[in-house]
Amino acid sequence: MIRWLKWPLAFISLIFLPGVIYALTFVIEDLAHRPRSILPLLAGAGAFLLVWLAVLRPHRSRHHLVTIEHEFTHALFAWLTLHRVTGLRAALAGGGHIGYEGRGNWLIAIAPFVVPVFALCILVLSIWVDSSRVISALLGLTLAWNVVANWSATHRHHGDHREAGGIFAFLFVTCSNVLVLGLALTYATQAHSLTGHLSHVLGPSRAFFGWLVKLLNPA
Repeated sequence: MIRWLKWPLAFISLIFLPGVIYALTFVIEDLAHRPRSILPLLAGAGAFLLVWLAVLRPHRSRHHLVTIEHEFTHALFAWLTLHRVTGLRAALAGGGHIGYEGRGNWLIAIAPFVVPVFALCILVLSIWVDSSRVISALLGLTLAWNVVANWSATHRHHGDHREAGGIFAFLFVTCSNVLVLGLALTYATQAHSLTGHLSHVLGPSRAFFGWLVKLLNPA
């Protein structure tokens, strides 16, 4: 069933792409007026990058600490799509690897690039932690972790993109990453509510869908 969802999801990503970009511009515009509001998020991201450059990157034996989220996300989505996970190896050099029984699918391949698991855990944690600055800093740290793990050696993960398909990967990964960035900045800066950000996404997306319908069916 999962493989039949791939191209409908690509089409949905195409429809929502203008909306997520439009909504992000609202957050950036707010940042221009209140630049200090993003400092906790930047501090968290900077802290991770400092640890990466000074402590983790110089020592090959520690590289697995960076890519563990990437491989864990592969394993999580293998399990969610009813594949038995048989092994997991995290490594930056040469890429990590998970083993599972079954044919696999595009969702397992692309999941780490569209679902920042640790950042989502931080958003759940915000339910109990009543400090937007702490949550913002942790969001910055986990998002920087995700970016380094996924993109610092992106050529090593080209197999994931090839398995999912180039066009699909571009649409789905771009749309989801712009959405996640917008939501993270919205929370960090308190520009408006998360539901308000999503409403900014929906408006242009509806308009773009209507334009496509008229383009394909002018009558």
